[in-house]
Amino acid sequence: MLLSRISSHINSLTVQIFALFWLTFSILLALAFFVPTLDARAYTELKGDDLRYYQNEVVIAIRHNHISRLLNSPMALGLERRNNESYIDPPPNMPRPVLVNSHRAIIGAKDDDVQPLQKFIYQSDNPAHPMTKRFFDVQISGPFLITTGQNKQDNYMLYFVRKVNPQQEFISFIFDHPFIMLLLFMLISSPLLLWLAWSISRPMRRFLYAANAVALGNFQINKELEEDGTREFRLVGRSFNQMIKAIDELISNKQRLLSAISHELRTPLTRLQLAAALMRRRKGECTELTRIDMETERLDKMINDLLLLSRQQLNSHLLRDTFPINEIWEDIFSDAQFEAEQRHLDCRIQVQIDEPTQHFINGNLMSLSSAIENVIRNALKYTNSKIQVSVYLENKSLMVQVDDDGPGVPPEEYDQIFEPFYRVDAARTRETGGTGLGLAIVANAIKQHQGEVWADKSPLGGLQIMIKLPLWID
Repeated sequence: MLLSRISSHINSLTVQIFALFWLTFSILLALAFFVPTLDARAYTELKGDDLRYYQNEVVIAIRHNHISRLLNSPMALGLERRNNESYIDPPPNMPRPVLVNSHRAIIGAKDDDVQPLQKFIYQSDNPAHPMTKRFFDVQISGPFLITTGQNKQDNYMLYFVRKVNPQQEFISFIFDHPFIMLLLFMLISSPLLLWLAWSISRPMRRFLYAANAVALGNFQINKELEEDGTREFRLVGRSFNQMIKAIDELISNKQRLLSAISHELRTPLTRLQLAAALMRRRKGECTELTRIDMETERLDKMINDLLLLSRQQLNSHLLRDTFPINEIWEDIFSDAQFEAEQRHLDCRIQVQIDEPTQHFINGNLMSLSSAIENVIRNALKYTNSKIQVSVYLENKSLMVQVDDDGPGVPPEEYDQIFEPFYRVDAARTRETGGTGLGLAIVANAIKQHQGEVWADKSPLGGLQIMIKLPLWID
């Protein structure tokens, strides 16, 4: 039980972020203090083995009379320097002793070593804390006090000069430019920060895909949301799946209820139609029976539209396929032109697409064809004399524009006409036999294909319906 609770806290996003932040901060802080010590050109105090090594070299220099030779050299005596007697030439890789008197005169140094020695002496002149520093291919260490008499003026500072391999230039360049070093620190810490970002973004991407699927009407539960990621993400994933399940049940119950009501309405409607037929057979035709027939037909059409809308919403992702865009209107346009000719209307159709067979849509062909046909028939129903249908491509989308010169719709009702059972004019609805579901069915079909549909004022004077459907990009 205790181990389970500890494991749960370790898998917590809060703990992981906190721990990773302090780990990264500690690493950067350690590097900030440690890396400069790797610069061989930095002044470093001699300690431990290094100090004991040079103390031993001091003893060797005295024992082998190196100090005496330097003190008796022409330079120490104020004479002109002679090459063989002016400095000690030790074995390879061994330090060469150099003396500095109280006037800071350098004794026993080669010409190339004088300038770095002067710089080093200026920074390190305390024999209680000897230091070391590298100047390109020369390493200088010291000072060590050498006493030759009771007078302080007889005291000398002993330094050691040794040839070393020069520090590579790119390393020196890094140490000389703190900004470059900062970039290196950032580069070193980037893997940890990338891992943190990845550990957060990976489950977030799953949530994004799941949310997009829900937005498209796919209410399938994703178990990965509950099983992967930190504890917080798993809890959110469990709640997200519960929400999907609740929404799916709510929508399914709504559609089943609507479908059941529509089916139940058919029973009394059928009885009413049967009773009207029996009455017509007994008493003959009359105005009341004609009105009953008209209203029952309207009710029957409304029930059919309700069933269609219910099935459309319930089965929004079934029977999808990829097909050329021209298949949507192949039969619709010819039927519309034929109907317009029979009613003596001007029907103009413009397909402004080169090679429409090369462009595709993924969806339900019957549903899309029915939606566009519904809009065109609606225009034919309300137009005065002409309609115009334009088909073209825009921003990787198929655009279908239907205009008529009918009475139109008030601008404030452009959005409302796509709602179920909405009627602009009840009197006109009775004359045309509308149910108020046609454009709602159109809007539902288009939205299920991630498209858009809207109304506007037509240049012909009536209503303009615009349909936008995204093309399938393979």
